[in-house]
Amino acid sequence: MKNIGLRPFRRVTMAAAIALVMGGFASDAQAQACEDVSGAWSIDLTFPGNPSQTVTVTLEQADCGVEGTIVGNNETAIQGGTVEGSMFKFTTTVPTGDGGTLAIAWEGTVDGDAVAGTLTADMIGVIEFTGKRAD
Repeated sequence: MKNIGLRPFRRVTMAAAIALVMGGFASDAQAQACEDVSGAWSIDLTFPGNPSQTVTVTLEQADCGVEGTIVGNNETAIQGGTVEGSMFKFTTTVPTGDGGTLAIAWEGTVDGDAVAGTLTADMIGVIEFTGKRAD
């Protein structure tokens, strides 16, 4: 029987140690990959056939999660919010005139004190928005 020594095992052990260390760095980088989008934002919306409307979106961020409220004609809660880099996503549910509700998906990107993105809903399609920090 040939003696292969411990050298191959050392390589495997070293490779495993490097993978664990690099995995730890990746987790730290992911945890820091969420820009701060918290605060109050003044958002301008233009719906087809209607005058533009300004709403206040208040975001409260914990790590890469976000919640808060949108205040316009009514106040509605933000649900399922996430932040990845400078991009955020969340949904809101608003009442409709017939007693039902309408889910609206918001997606946007923060660039310093400016924000831009879209909101999407079945009844209204895709609406672009822009805004700025209101704080």
